[in-house]
Amino acid sequence: MTSVAPSREIVCSFQPSKTFRNHKEGTRITSFDFDDAGALLLTCGEDESLQLYDVKSGKHSKTLYSKKYGAHLARFTHNSTDCVYASTKDNDTIRYLSLHDNHYIRYFKGHKKKVVGLEMSPSDDHFISSSLDNSVRLWDLRSANAQGLLTVPAPAFAAFDPAGVVFGVGCEQTAEILLYDLRNYDSEPFAVFKIDALRGSNQPVPWTKIEFSNDGKNMLVATRGPAHYLLDAFSGDILMRFTGHTYQAINGERQYMSSGDVCFSPDGRFVLSGSDDKKIYIWDIQSPVRDGAQRPVIALESKTPATNLAFNPRSLMLASADKELVCIMEKL
Repeated sequence: MTSVAPSREIVCSFQPSKTFRNHKEGTRITSFDFDDAGALLLTCGEDESLQLYDVKSGKHSKTLYSKKYGAHLARFTHNSTDCVYASTKDNDTIRYLSLHDNHYIRYFKGHKKKVVGLEMSPSDDHFISSSLDNSVRLWDLRSANAQGLLTVPAPAFAAFDPAGVVFGVGCEQTAEILLYDLRNYDSEPFAVFKIDALRGSNQPVPWTKIEFSNDGKNMLVATRGPAHYLLDAFSGDILMRFTGHTYQAINGERQYMSSGDVCFSPDGRFVLSGSDDKKIYIWDIQSPVRDGAQRPVIALESKTPATNLAFNPRSLMLASADKELVCIMEKL
């Protein structure tokens, strides 16, 4: 099944359609994930719960609690009845959970500090985790033991390419992206991209994630600074900067409102960014570039700051979340 390919007209017509408030009032939703078919959505929150939604019916399906360990970064496996998620208290173990009967299938132990990144391979049962313990670990759902261990200064950000053959590790402190062959993960990276624009004059620009486009040709580096970056995934060259975030004057100084999540559309044409000003900024990479920068084609209204943002992989729907989950769809 191919990814959806929205036109600019469709993307610009998106508007909030439904709001869910299943997490405890006043607590934040810290992460969410669509399953492969785009039929289910799973959220984690500060209230130590996982909430499951049926996208097709537009209804909440189930609440699961993880009071003892907390829950963050829940990711569906390729079986939509299972997920993996990171603990937020007691220990830093990653848990493999059956959503059907709330039964733990396996535990993945090894991290010594908070897990800040967790991503499933798009092609098989491997997944990758990054932690504040200065490590990135490669796992297989079928084994409790890590398949690979990389020592990388935290915070680090990891992502698989769309074929699941290559994974990238982004190092904020050194402003580098390291590319590894999954088949030879214990070897040195086969490519290292040094991104001088992200080094900063006094300290590194804070990163929030890295992500491959659906064709594997480009990479997105999202930051908390005034720009996000599109890189050539083969050379590491910066192809364009995404600018134009809304900012406001605070004590006479301009402060960029760029703390929201950032993602590609499923076809890789659009880059979307949430913001504290309750807007979602959208850039079209096919638009003309001026001075190496791309300006947003639209800023969509959202009911909540999009600290979490994702495009459904199989339908024309966005989801954003902060203290509420908001479904954003094409205006009919």
